Amino acid sequence: MTQSENTQNIPPSHVVGIGTSAGGLEALQEFFGNLPSDTGATYIVVQHLSPDYKSMMSELLTKHTDMPIFEVSDSITIEANAIYLMPPRKNMLITEGKLLLSDQMPDRLPHLSIDVFLRSLAEDQQHKGIGIILSGTGTDGTRGIRAMKEAGGLVVVQKPDSAKFDGMPTNAYQTGLADMVLLPSEMGKSLVDFINHPSIKGDAPVSSFTASDGDSKVLDDIFDILKKQSSINFAQYKSSTVSRRIERRLGINQLKTLDAYLRLLKESSREVSILSKELLINVTRFFRDDEAFEKLTTVAVHKVLTSGNGKDPIRLWIAGCSSGEEAYSIAILFDEAKEKYQIDRRVKIFATDVDEDAIAEASTGVYAAEIVQDISKSRLKHYFEPTGNAYVVSAKLRKMVIFAQHNMIEDPPFSNINLLSCRNALIYFQQNAQQKVFLSFYFALQQNGYLFLGNSESLGDMAAHFETVDERTRIFQKVSAARLPLKQPSSLKQNITAPVVSPISNSNVHQSRMVINNKYNTVMERLIEHYAPDCVVLNDNFDAVHVYGDMTRYTKGLGRGKVSLNIKDMICDDLAIAVSTALYRSEKNEEDVFYSDVACILDGEASYIDLAVFMVKQSDHQSSPRSYILQFIVHEHDNVVRKSPKSITFDGGEQSLQRIHDLEQELVKKQEHLQVTIEELETTNEELQSANEELMSSNEELQSTNEELQSVNEELYTVNSEYQEKISQLTEANMDLDNVINSTDLGIIFLDENLTIRKYTPHSANYINLRASDIGRPIHHISHELDYSDFLTQIGNVSTKGEVVEQDILTKTGQTALLRMAPYAVNDDISTTAQHGVLITITNISRLKFVENALVQAQEQFKTLLVNRSKRLHHRIEVNQHVTVMVVDDDAVDRLRVQRYFKESEERTFTIVEAKTLEEAIELAGRMKIDVCLLDYQLGANTAEDFVNAMKDKDIDTPIILLSGQKESVMDKTFLSNEIIDVISKDDLSKPLLVRSIDYVLERKEIKDIVQKFEVAER
Repeated sequence: MTQSENTQNIPPSHVVGIGTSAGGLEALQEFFGNLPSDTGATYIVVQHLSPDYKSMMSELLTKHTDMPIFEVSDSITIEANAIYLMPPRKNMLITEGKLLLSDQMPDRLPHLSIDVFLRSLAEDQQHKGIGIILSGTGTDGTRGIRAMKEAGGLVVVQKPDSAKFDGMPTNAYQTGLADMVLLPSEMGKSLVDFINHPSIKGDAPVSSFTASDGDSKVLDDIFDILKKQSSINFAQYKSSTVSRRIERRLGINQLKTLDAYLRLLKESSREVSILSKELLINVTRFFRDDEAFEKLTTVAVHKVLTSGNGKDPIRLWIAGCSSGEEAYSIAILFDEAKEKYQIDRRVKIFATDVDEDAIAEASTGVYAAEIVQDISKSRLKHYFEPTGNAYVVSAKLRKMVIFAQHNMIEDPPFSNINLLSCRNALIYFQQNAQQKVFLSFYFALQQNGYLFLGNSESLGDMAAHFETVDERTRIFQKVSAARLPLKQPSSLKQNITAPVVSPISNSNVHQSRMVINNKYNTVMERLIEHYAPDCVVLNDNFDAVHVYGDMTRYTKGLGRGKVSLNIKDMICDDLAIAVSTALYRSEKNEEDVFYSDVACILDGEASYIDLAVFMVKQSDHQSSPRSYILQFIVHEHDNVVRKSPKSITFDGGEQSLQRIHDLEQELVKKQEHLQVTIEELETTNEELQSANEELMSSNEELQSTNEELQSVNEELYTVNSEYQEKISQLTEANMDLDNVINSTDLGIIFLDENLTIRKYTPHSANYINLRASDIGRPIHHISHELDYSDFLTQIGNVSTKGEVVEQDILTKTGQTALLRMAPYAVNDDISTTAQHGVLITITNISRLKFVENALVQAQEQFKTLLVNRSKRLHHRIEVNQHVTVMVVDDDAVDRLRVQRYFKESEERTFTIVEAKTLEEAIELAGRMKIDVCLLDYQLGANTAEDFVNAMKDKDIDTPIILLSGQKESVMDKTFLSNEIIDVISKDDLSKPLLVRSIDYVLERKEIKDIVQKFEVAER
């Protein structure tokens, strides 16, 4: 079908992109078979098609839907309530409602045409796009639904266990982006409900809640629920983003009001998690926006590597890294630059995100095979290792990147950053949150450090402190040295002198996530309670996290090499034993420890201090993280010291001996544990060796199986080719049959064994009241125009008994038809015991019957005519028939001659009417009944032909006998005329000839009248 045949020309409310591959035909048939044809949406099917065979998808789907189906041609404009099929060997995009085709690259495999289309659909239709993934192999469509999700579109996936090939549905489902996971037969109703939902349709948009105080209160309650479960304050996100996501969830859950949705959130932690994930919008890919990354390489990467003294590590911060693709992309750029320019300098990348699940996924470094579309072959080979249907980031890159959970709005920033990348995250924040984040970024960046933003993001009020390096790709450089106030979260104390970022060990990813977050709120409150003058906050590894007051008096100066923030490495030697002992006791006994009168050297003078360790737990749970507050109180000159009731005087010798004893006991336990661990590792190694041998054996078997499958695949391809040829032949035969059915003037109806209508010819509708929608309906549901009460009974007899029925019947309009019913073998079984289909043929024989009856009647009349003719000839003298003859001749002598012959005739009585001119003859013929006209050929300036034409014009039908002195020439011109029946030469004129000619003319006229009666009767 071509688009021009469709006259709707209605733009769609939504555009549905359907991706499918192997096993997709069944799923599509179920989907469209349960989908109304008036949803107002457009459905575009993108399928992996063989380039070697013509697709019959259109013909196969036509049986399951009333919507028109079009094969896409380039630049076709989509319309509502229509289905579009992508042709083979093509990739397809949608732009401004038009479908654009491009040739697939033959050397680029696999062809991920579903991803290509869904990504363009997301960009073109935004939240009006709907992506559906049905049966198929591989991962095509996975990237596409990520783009759909980011744009606010709906994602629907077929239940993997219902798919013939579950590769595509499974991969799509595992992304966690599917809004609905349904059977194909269930999708139609769910789509209709979603499209027609008031918040989706636009009748009652949720975005209007800001105008209602009640709805605003409900929204605040929703934010509270989200914050309680995810620790993220989504109130700082743009209201348009939040409302659009809530609208989608209302449509998906078929809820009408915000109050109803709030109730659902209170009852379902799963729905809270889904909404939280949707608001976070964790969608990214490797080298997203190639042009921007190329420009970053050109203008920033090399300069960053050569900045400073050339020895200090390069520090990068990827804020909002999602699942890690952007962090690894930038790591690749820096590693390539290091190799290109032969620069040996350590690059340390801090990749952070507020979503803990996204960070966990990024830390694994495992990505689906679809990344081949984003990464060049050389990079893929150099930086990734294939494993099954996925790729693992190389150890080289993984060592460069440290992933940690971090809230860029609430948590303190990193420091001394050379390049900071935050792309496509700030656009979702409200303006005050954006301003707060930019202040953090400004604080984090070194002088001349680079800031890399997304295409839709700008610096706003911070533009004065940055220089634009490239406007198009949003690369900026910090040029201002001004000290701007860093806005701290309200829960933190405002007089913190300096945040200290914990170092992250490369040996343990989990221990690396030590970025400060809200879990230290309790610590801050405890400090405020005790008003500690000089203290340091430690984590459970005794690493310094925050410093309060002046700690330089108690710590060592920084030396060469790697800096350690562990308090045991930082504390001065005089206090080392006291501090380590106090921390050990606090950790072991889970109690606060107080030491008084600890001798030490402060500022070059002998002094005594009081030392306190406060242990803080985040919760009462046994595994809850611990923090420690190490506090120092210097004795004043008057030796007046405030001591805790629990404080004890510190005895260096005794405490040293006790500490040594504790350390020896701990060492013994560690040695025993080490020995057990070694033995377990040896056992595990043996088991791994055995498993490796089994794996090698299994690999050999799989290789053999793969070869067998390859052989089977070739055989299947051959069989498929044969089937394709057979299908082509059947299609051709079917086309021939369709042409016969559409062109014949016979009424033919095909019934299956259940007496339901399979096919019929258009002429059948003259007898049986059939329409196109009656295909598949039982014949007894259909009314007919036959005057035949046993019609249905005879059909049943033919079906069950295999009889042939042939009978003349009448229609209700009085026509005569030949009805023939014969058994129709549906399964090549024509036995009399089987249930048969029925082939009904109805032929209009009304004309044939009429001709048959007319022929019989004509034969009878002809016989009668012959008998009467014989009697008239035999008794001609006795018959005295009156005949009116008009003589038309301008020669008086000829007129007298003809009159004399008529007067001498004894067989008939003649009335003679004379006319000398053409006009006079026409006038007489018009007002008198003339039986025969004797016409002279030449009438002055006129001829007999003029007379004949004038008689035709007047519609006067009088038989003519032509009199002429030029018989041969006249016969050539006029003898064959219907009006001139006979021609007599004046030279041959005699009374017998004249009378015989008149008899001939009268008999011919009588036969002509009989024939006309037949024709009238037939009509």
